[in-house]
Amino acid sequence: MNIYLEFIKMLVALGVVIGLLFLLMRLFKHKIMPRQGLIAMLHYQPFGPKKGIAVVRIAGEYFALGMADGAISVITRLEGSKVEECLKEHQSEDTGIEGFPLKRVLQDMKERLPWR
Repeated sequence: MNIYLEFIKMLVALGVVIGLLFLLMRLFKHKIMPRQGLIAMLHYQPFGPKKGIAVVRIAGEYFALGMADGAISVITRLEGSKVEECLKEHQSEDTGIEGFPLKRVLQDMKERLPWR
């Protein structure tokens, strides 16, 4: 009978330790994985379940990435000044739920397509 009681005590102690580790990870999440770094996602526009386009900054350069079910592909490299201009406009305007003006960036990409 004593061995069952010890086993239950061990499980409770293990649960407490795992719970404390989980809480610590939640509290120090931003110190362990900082938000600003080499890669930053500026905007994500979904087009369906598990599909969309993301505008990201990687080492100071801007890219439009296509994201699908298990694949990420580079659509194009974006001009940094235009993206920064859009970001400044977005910060100065009250855009509500529409968010980052991705439409303008995509229009610029569309104009640069070779088959147009």
